[in-house]
Amino acid sequence: MDRLDRTRIDVPGLEVRVVDRCTSTNALLMMEKTDLPVLLAAEKQTAGRGRHGRRWHSARGAGATFSILRRMNCEQRRLAGLSVAVGLSAARALRRLGARGVAVKWPNDLMVSRRKLGGILIETRPGGRSSVPGSVVVVGIGINCRAQPRLGVRLGRGVAALEQVLRRRVSRNAIIGAVAREVLCALSSWERTWEQPLEQAA
Repeated sequence: MDRLDRTRIDVPGLEVRVVDRCTSTNALLMMEKTDLPVLLAAEKQTAGRGRHGRRWHSARGAGATFSILRRMNCEQRRLAGLSVAVGLSAARALRRLGARGVAVKWPNDLMVSRRKLGGILIETRPGGRSSVPGSVVVVGIGINCRAQPRLGVRLGRGVAALEQVLRRRVSRNAIIGAVAREVLCALSSWERTWEQPLEQAA
């Protein structure tokens, strides 16, 4: 099993942290007070969450489970629909790594041949500076990397793993880095869409 290593997760401009075990990477970052962007990855989550409070299963070493915190220079109400943009960016990163047939199922599932490969959970809170409205966004991503035959039975749905669709072996550190870089690009693009009106209003 390849272990997560913060020195091998290449995402310029982010503070990268790795923990062996936590409740939820999203929950931990939602409590952060920093204005600096952070990536938190975990070997195992004990209380990972999906949409509508559903539990995200994260066995040790079987997936790429991480969250990104980033401050956005736009109001929370401007972040509606962000999960689609993030999902498309994550799928694009995985395809560039060689994963065949990765697509997005609205609004936040990563799919391969109608089987779930991963999920995305976006949470936000107010986080403005001075007179310019702003928000903090936490993007949580879970991707199945290693096949777990019993997982599909437990969830009652088809489940895919990256090792089944990648043409070559790719470490989880490289997967997290590639997806995180694409997600940050999507967040920057989204932010630029709304920056000018905010500056005029200020």
